[in-house]
Amino acid sequence: MPASLRLLPLCLLACVAQAAPEPEPEDVPLYREIKDWVVACDNRRSCQALSAGQTSDYSALRLVLQRDAGAAGQPRLRLVYAGQTQYFPLLADERLLPDALTNALQLVPAEKELILEAQGETARGLLGELRNAGRLRMAVDGDEEVAVSLSGLSAALLLMDSVQGRLDTRGALYRPGVRADSEVPPPPPVAKLPAYPGTTPMPADEAERIVQAVLQATRDPQQEEEMGEAPVGEAFALSPSEALVLVRSWCAAYNCEYSLYRLQRKPPFQEVELRLDPLPLQGSEPTGWVAYDAQTGILQYRVKARGVGDCGEAGSWRFDGERFRVQSYQLMSRCASGNPGEWPTLWRVAED
Repeated sequence: MPASLRLLPLCLLACVAQAAPEPEPEDVPLYREIKDWVVACDNRRSCQALSAGQTSDYSALRLVLQRDAGAAGQPRLRLVYAGQTQYFPLLADERLLPDALTNALQLVPAEKELILEAQGETARGLLGELRNAGRLRMAVDGDEEVAVSLSGLSAALLLMDSVQGRLDTRGALYRPGVRADSEVPPPPPVAKLPAYPGTTPMPADEAERIVQAVLQATRDPQQEEEMGEAPVGEAFALSPSEALVLVRSWCAAYNCEYSLYRLQRKPPFQEVELRLDPLPLQGSEPTGWVAYDAQTGILQYRVKARGVGDCGEAGSWRFDGERFRVQSYQLMSRCASGNPGEWPTLWRVAED
């Protein structure tokens, strides 16, 4: 057999391999727990990877990676050491990180925390040192163990690259290649919510009548006895003909239970459909802490999974005159010793 024919199957295999389609991008929003890390990407494919141990034990050291979608998106790495502002050496598996990288870290002013940041090539260089290590440790004085588990970091970086269409590009975090960064797809557009039409505020005496009617119709004496408190309510005008009523029935240590009603403002106060758009990823109904701002039409809630507020979820809707449209959603299922403001955002809309 001629040599050219013997080589033909190998050529065909190579051509097939080159023509293999790129993997389909992951659906967003996305929230995934990978060993000791959490990856969260919003509806614009902006992603975060956060150190979050599976045990939910307190950790004084946190590592957060952020990157926006699109060719111009650069990685931003933030290391936070709670309780002290003094810098100590950093080690990956007991190996000191290179001075060229640690010296490039930027100190962010903070009163009670040490916050160090790296962007672009410095962040990429640090991730190259960390992604194959088992843990990152800060060598503080004394016997305190200050470390972050890096188990799952490589998979988190790979997932972020996949979500943003960076696999095999020069700027990929886990699997860089020869593809130009200009081939990275742009972030998808986000919807702009319809404007809130506003309405005349409800008089206090009318609001009280509506609240009392709802409380009387929904009262559960057995539950009141078990919980040791009576429900309370607030009423707001949605339009000249409709009202929104929030009823708080009982409270635990740091969350309360709420019920929401939309009804006609005139007796017999007939209830109508609330028309509350569902949250992404099957998020919760409004509970925990719920509030409505009649001036902006924004309904919001926040649920803490434990008292310090390092985990939970939050969301908001804006009323457009007909229904409540999702405006924002944040979720942090793992208790990772962070602050409530650090819960990843999974849904956002265009600014007005």
